[in-house]
Amino acid sequence: MITGPGQVEIVREHLPALGPDAVYAESVVSGISHGTEMAWVAGDAAALHRSWDSQRRIFLDGAGRDFPVAPGYETIARVTAVGEAAVGKVSIGDLVTLDRPHGTAHIVPADAAVASRLPAGVDAERAVFFILARVALGGVHDAEVRLGDTVVVVGLGTVGLLAGQLARLAGAAKVIGVDRYPLRLDTADSLGITPVHAATDDDIAVQVRKLCGPQGADVAIEASGSYGGLHEAIRCVRIGGQVATVASYHGDQNGLRLGEEYHRNRITLVSSMTVNGCPQRAYPAWDLPRLSATARDLVIRGHVHVDSLVTHRFPFDQAAEAYHLIAQRPEETIKVVLTYDK
Repeated sequence: MITGPGQVEIVREHLPALGPDAVYAESVVSGISHGTEMAWVAGDAAALHRSWDSQRRIFLDGAGRDFPVAPGYETIARVTAVGEAAVGKVSIGDLVTLDRPHGTAHIVPADAAVASRLPAGVDAERAVFFILARVALGGVHDAEVRLGDTVVVVGLGTVGLLAGQLARLAGAAKVIGVDRYPLRLDTADSLGITPVHAATDDDIAVQVRKLCGPQGADVAIEASGSYGGLHEAIRCVRIGGQVATVASYHGDQNGLRLGEEYHRNRITLVSSMTVNGCPQRAYPAWDLPRLSATARDLVIRGHVHVDSLVTHRFPFDQAAEAYHLIAQRPEETIKVVLTYDK
């Protein structure tokens, strides 16, 4: 549980009794979302400071939600007990993917376990990436990447590195990745993404145009979660170019100047969101189950490479140290996971 800004604690809670049409699943590994979860840790998440009106779908002035917050939504768990009505639907030993917070165990409806069951032989740590691969795939769809396009990805954390690979699969002739950290740039290079170092004295948009021509890139995918990163994504694309954002933006930030290239070059800015009640832009041809299944299949088949993205593994009882590392030394991390060894 995140119990306050900068405070991560292990809290003991008792699960309800196992129902007849439910399963008990013990966590094997769970991934920390470096964007969403760290915003809660920093105390910057929008929902902490304003009230979300779900009916009108707007934030309103007033008190938001309060701590504690149960973070996490990338859990892989093993079924260890099955309710009597669930026998034959799910087997003990099955691995399932869960959109559930970090925790040692979960009670799951049998039908949900069936829908999220992993094929035999799929590595649990690889499956941690299914949800963020879906986020990245939604971003590539919303960016409308076309065969032969040049695509710039700003921010090479997990989602950015996944989006860069998916843009190549979608037909991009060149994918350029922008980040400050050498580890992430080296990883991008190994995945076929041309790296651009954002921490040099050279103008990022100038560097991008050296690689793709003076007109700029066709499309940018913004995955840094910073207004400065969003501003650079806008600066990197051509007249009439498109920028899709897959990151969450938190807190008060500087760096976004919409009176410059955004206005002068008539840039289209698109928010990509695959959850929170937002239908896919291509619905009904594409919906959340199809997007999730496609992303999952691409990871399982190895078309999207994830094995090099886990940089740190922490036992669950050391979760506070994991969050501290991400907050204090982000340059050392790409994906940090929690393990639940018995």
